[in-house]
Amino acid sequence: MSGVELDPVTVEIIQNALVSFIREMRGAIIRTAFGPIIWETHDFSCGLLAPDGELVALSEDNPVHIVPTMYSVPAVRERFADAIAPGDVFVLNDPYRLGTHANDVAHLYPFFVEDRLVFWIVVRVHYPDVGGMAAGSITPDAREIYQEGLFLPPIKVYEGGRLNEAFMDLFLANVRVPEERRGDFMAVMGAFWTADKRLREILGSFGLERITQAHQVTRNRAQRRMQEAITGLPEGAYSYELNLDSNGVSPGWVPLRVTLVVGHRPEPALTLDFGDSAPVTPGPMNGAPATAACAAFTAVKAVLDPHSQTNGGSFRPLRIVTRPGTIFEARRPAAMCGSLDLGYRVMELVMGVLGSIRPEDAVGDHSSPSHLYLPGWDPIRERQYVFYELPIGGTGAVADHDGSDAVAGFERGDFARISSMEIWEHQVPFFAVENALLPDSGGPGRFRGGLGMRRSWRLLAETSSVSDLSEPCLVPGYGVLGGYGGAPSTCRVRRGTEVIWPGGVARTGKATKFPLRQGDVVEFDKWGGGGYGDPLERDPERVLADLEEGFISSESAFAVYGVVIRDGAVDASQTVARRRDLLAERVFVLVDAGEQDTVDGGTRLWEIGPALAERLRVADREVLECIHSGRAPLRGLARIRPGLPPDRLAIGPVGRTALGAQRGDEVWLRKVPGVLYPEG
Repeated sequence: MSGVELDPVTVEIIQNALVSFIREMRGAIIRTAFGPIIWETHDFSCGLLAPDGELVALSEDNPVHIVPTMYSVPAVRERFADAIAPGDVFVLNDPYRLGTHANDVAHLYPFFVEDRLVFWIVVRVHYPDVGGMAAGSITPDAREIYQEGLFLPPIKVYEGGRLNEAFMDLFLANVRVPEERRGDFMAVMGAFWTADKRLREILGSFGLERITQAHQVTRNRAQRRMQEAITGLPEGAYSYELNLDSNGVSPGWVPLRVTLVVGHRPEPALTLDFGDSAPVTPGPMNGAPATAACAAFTAVKAVLDPHSQTNGGSFRPLRIVTRPGTIFEARRPAAMCGSLDLGYRVMELVMGVLGSIRPEDAVGDHSSPSHLYLPGWDPIRERQYVFYELPIGGTGAVADHDGSDAVAGFERGDFARISSMEIWEHQVPFFAVENALLPDSGGPGRFRGGLGMRRSWRLLAETSSVSDLSEPCLVPGYGVLGGYGGAPSTCRVRRGTEVIWPGGVARTGKATKFPLRQGDVVEFDKWGGGGYGDPLERDPERVLADLEEGFISSESAFAVYGVVIRDGAVDASQTVARRRDLLAERVFVLVDAGEQDTVDGGTRLWEIGPALAERLRVADREVLECIHSGRAPLRGLARIRPGLPPDRLAIGPVGRTALGAQRGDEVWLRKVPGVLYPEG
């Protein structure tokens, strides 16, 4: 760097200047975009990348948008090599490279100083529709990528400052509501031109050499911070697993597994191996290596180094392993529109394994996004519309406080997940009926999971439809250290006095183009966060306060928390007795070391005898969770077999590793509230 030396203050000034112009880009897009999903819900992200694609700076954006852009720069450079010049702009949405659904389109602006490429300015936007067989392009019954809309490999949409009109004609001819898409696209272009101007002003103040050295310093510093955090973890291998409710087109669990290896030499590093996860699914719940990597990066950063700015240096000590043919290395033409939902479950998978290493940092499972589409024809404006609703649920509880109610979690930056119902009433022919927190939806625990919410809409036009891709929707997310999971998501239609499940009884959270009639009310319940710690250890006065606020019901206070309330006050002596009774009802069993894990089509089974099943009040294919040593629970389906002992549970080597259990250890076995799981 020609001997240029920077003091720490100058480094911080330069780095914050880079973040500042990214924030200005965001403001420019919000003010000029045409689609409400951008100007109201802010479903886009901006970032600055180095010439090789490593992340240099971002603002408080959505990590699942911007982190995968590190995969987009190599894709563009492979395709165009030396044919990248000032004034060019590139787009791509290849889910097999970027790891999320095709709606997330990456726009890349190469920034040159003279003839030298020094940065990539990137905006990733969720376009509400990119074509395909269903309005919104995201549908649970997709079976191949061609049904999900336009597939964009790296394409040059501006060349030397001149718009590729042929591309725009093709793009707009294949999407619904093309006037909105053109307006959103041009908002991004305007933000690029603003960013170019601001970045050149920063260069004029500090010079290229100082700026380059400053962001190298901040990335190297982020790497050291992450390595120092890794040294605080004990070396060894740890594992965890959880399941998707279904693949979208057929019932049955889809297992996700990770093995995390902590190493301190020769340099501190984490290896996260997802290779033992389910094979590619026939539905849309598939992903790419970028899906696993982005989810792992986000979760690890949140746990090990939550307070510093994010850049590519944070991720250098992490190695991600996937295996061809599995759900994290799908190949064309596998359907991919559920990849973002898969990625959010992977974050909880990684949070689960990290929590097993450091229980004090464990977090209850919490609500991830859903894709709820209500498209149709607006008779007043005489145009097609795509109503893309993104309700939110509760966050998981942690070691010292309850989860947050209906608030976006750690993995979504400043993403405004709850959009204004009044805004949408002005945009689409639906009337807002209800927007409310759901009592008892937060997972019980010493600290309670955050409440989910209900959003209800009445159709004013003659017809519409509802498509919903939610995960999970049958089985609650998990609680930690004995906490319970929150209530799962549901989608239903009220037609007069009739209640209809658009996804069917066995698939209540995955509905495909269910036809609506005028006057129908679509109710969407978003799930709550998981609890932290034993609910019998929650302060009875806090239980009373929750009851008075309407956060929990009196039934829950008595049956789950064991708190007896009389005349508006806690009956202390009766509460002690009630909690003693509830504790005595719990089922603890001893671990038998099975030679192999019992699975059926990838689904873990807990084989139990009739006497144990009676104690648990469980039937075949109901969900049981096994809890041990302060870890997140391990779940499986009950299989009742005669002749098995009433006080033992056979657990194979994978399960024992996930639980941190050995032969003869005592584990807590309990039924998970939910539906009888369908065959599959």
